[in-house]
Amino acid sequence: MEKKKIIGVCVTSIHKITVHRLLTALGNEAEKHGYSLHIFAPFSDLYYNSKSDIAEQKVFDLIPFHKICALIIFSEMIKYIPIQEALVKKGIEADIPILAIKGTMENCINIQYDAETSLAAIIRHLIEQHHCKHINFMAGIEGNPVSERRIKIYREVLTEYNYPIEEERIGYGNFWGVPAKEATQKFLAADCPRPDAIVCANDAMGIAVCDYLMKQGIRVPDDIIVTGLGGLLEREYHIPLLTTAIYDPVDTSKTIFELLNGMLQGITPYTQDVRIPCKNIYTESCGCEIHTGLKTDTRLVNLFFMAEQERGYRHATYEFTTYVNTESTLRALIKHLPNYVQEPGLTGVNLYINTDFASLTELPVNTDADTSFVLLSHITEEGDSQPLLPRSLHTLWTTPEETFQDAKQLLTIPLNILDDFFGFLTLEYHGNKIIHESLFELVMTLNHLLDDISQRTILLQTNQQVNDVSEQTIQSLAEIVEAKSEFTGLHVKRVSEYTRILAEAMEYSPEDVNTIRIASMMHDIGKINIPAEILEKPGKLTDEEFEVIKTHITEGERLLRNAPGKIMGTAKIIALEHHEKWDGSGYLGRKNTEIHLDSRIVALADVFDALVSERPYKKPFSDEKAKEIIVSDSGRHFDPGVVDAFVNNFDRFLEIHANYPD
Repeated sequence: MEKKKIIGVCVTSIHKITVHRLLTALGNEAEKHGYSLHIFAPFSDLYYNSKSDIAEQKVFDLIPFHKICALIIFSEMIKYIPIQEALVKKGIEADIPILAIKGTMENCINIQYDAETSLAAIIRHLIEQHHCKHINFMAGIEGNPVSERRIKIYREVLTEYNYPIEEERIGYGNFWGVPAKEATQKFLAADCPRPDAIVCANDAMGIAVCDYLMKQGIRVPDDIIVTGLGGLLEREYHIPLLTTAIYDPVDTSKTIFELLNGMLQGITPYTQDVRIPCKNIYTESCGCEIHTGLKTDTRLVNLFFMAEQERGYRHATYEFTTYVNTESTLRALIKHLPNYVQEPGLTGVNLYINTDFASLTELPVNTDADTSFVLLSHITEEGDSQPLLPRSLHTLWTTPEETFQDAKQLLTIPLNILDDFFGFLTLEYHGNKIIHESLFELVMTLNHLLDDISQRTILLQTNQQVNDVSEQTIQSLAEIVEAKSEFTGLHVKRVSEYTRILAEAMEYSPEDVNTIRIASMMHDIGKINIPAEILEKPGKLTDEEFEVIKTHITEGERLLRNAPGKIMGTAKIIALEHHEKWDGSGYLGRKNTEIHLDSRIVALADVFDALVSERPYKKPFSDEKAKEIIVSDSGRHFDPGVVDAFVNNFDRFLEIHANYPD
C-alpha cells in the first residue's frame, strides 16, 4: 500500500501555549512541503504511569501506522519510557522514519537543541556589548550533566577573554526559584566585587534572580544584568523582559522537514543525532531594549483579554454541564456540544465513544460490529452538528466526515477519568486560532460529563436490577398472602396496574409511579396473620371477626416498619391507610389530606377490584355498576380528585380487568 503524505505526531501537554506554538509552526511547515499532520496528544506527560496515564496513553493505539509516512515523537514530553519504546517499535515494523525531539532513542533521528552554543554567545555579548568584567554564573543542580556542561562553557568563554575564574562566582539554583534566590544572596554577600551580570542556566532561575534583586533595591539591568536560557513562557510577561535563548519553533520545524524530506528520498539515514541552534534574544534585562510603560500596558491588556476570554468560557462550560446533567445522557451531550466548540477556536470536531460504554447507554449500538468506537457527533466548520447515532467504524478515519477531508492538521485527544477510557475527540487543528486553555476546559468538561453519564447509567441499571428482584419478591410475597383465599386470584396484579393508571393521571413522576405501583402490591400484607377461616368465611362476619380483620392494617405497618428503601416506606403507609375514607369514617378515622395521596389512590384501586371480583361473601358487580358505586361515594369514601382520574381513565381500567381475569 502506498502511504499518503501524512505524518503522525506524538506529543503531550497540549494545554501549554509553548506546545501549541510548536505544533502551529510544524503544521505551517508541513503544508509548505505538501504534508498533512495527525497529532495524537494526551494532556498528561505520562510520567507516573498512573491509572489516568494508562487510559490517556491509549490514544497512541489509534495511530494508523499503515497510512502514515513518518512519525515525530516529542520524547522529552512523553516521560514514560516504555511508551516511547513501543512507538518506535511500531514505527520500525511499519518501515517509516522516526524523529525523536529533545530525547535520545535508538533507531531514530534524535534532534537536540544546542543551548550551550547560545549560552556562550550570551556571555560574549555581555563582555563585548556591555563591557561586563565580573560575570557570575547560576548553574542548575550540582553534578547534573546539563549543569556541568554549562559551567564548562562559562569557564571556557571567560578564559577566551582572559577573565579570571573565581569559584565564588559560580552558584547552584537547582533550576528553580527558591534555590536561585538563596544562591543570589550568597553572590551579594561574597567578598569579591559585586557582579556586573548574573548569567542563569535557565529562565526560571533568571526570573527569580531578577525578582530578588529588585526587592533588594538593585536595578536590572542598570546595576546588574540578568540573563536566562530556554525560552520559558513566563519570561514574555516579566518586567524587565528577560534576555535569553529560545527553542525556536520555526527553526525546529524547518530542520524537521529538511531531515524528513531527506529520509523519504533515501538521502538522509534513518539514524543520526542532529543539533538545532537556539535563537538568542537580547532584550530589556541586558539593556539592549529599553522598557517603556507602553510595553507594560500592551502586555497587561493582552493578559486581561486572555483572562477574560478564559473566564467567559469557563462560565459557558458550567452552563454546558448544567444542560447535559439535567438529562445525564449521551443524547443530551451530543445535542449541546456544538454550542461550545466555537469559542476555543475549533472549526470541526468529531466525538468518538468507546463501543462498550456507548452500548451501556440508551443509544442503539451495533455491538456485533468489529469495532472499538462509534462516531456520535460530527460538527462542521459552520457549527452544524450532524449526529450519527450510532455508526460503527470498522476502520477509523476513512470517510470524509471522519477525516475532515481537506484538513491539513488533525488533533486527537483521549477522553477519560482515571482508567475509564470513554473515547476520544478528533478536531481540525488550526494552532494559531485555537485558544489552548479553552480547549483544555472543554476536554475536561467532556471527561467529567462522560464520567457522570457512565456512573448514572450504571447506577440506573443496578437500581433497575434491584427493583426487578424486589418487585418479583414483593409480588411473590403478596401472592402468598392472597393465596390464603382461593377467590382472590390476580387481585394483587390488577390493583398494582390500576394504581399505576391513577398515579400517572395524578401527574406522578415516572419514578414515583413505579414506586407506588410496586408498593401497592403489599397493601394487604398484614393478612398473613389473619386466620384463614375468617378470611374465607362465606357469610357475614361477626363484630369480633370484623375487629380481627381490621388488624391487618396495623399488622401490615408493623411488618414493614423497619424495611429500608423508598418502596418499602411507601408500602408501609399504604398498608396502614388503604381502608381510610375521605370523610373520616375509615378504620383509623383519618380524613381528607390527613390520608396520604398514595393511600387514597390505592384505596380506590382496591375497592374497584373488590367490587368487580367474586368474593366468599358476594358475587361480582359489573364494571359499570362498580363505576357507579365509586362515583356516588366521591367526597365520602373517596378523594374527589382521585375519582375524577378514575372516571377519565375508566377505559384503561376495563383493559386491565379484561387482561387479568381470575
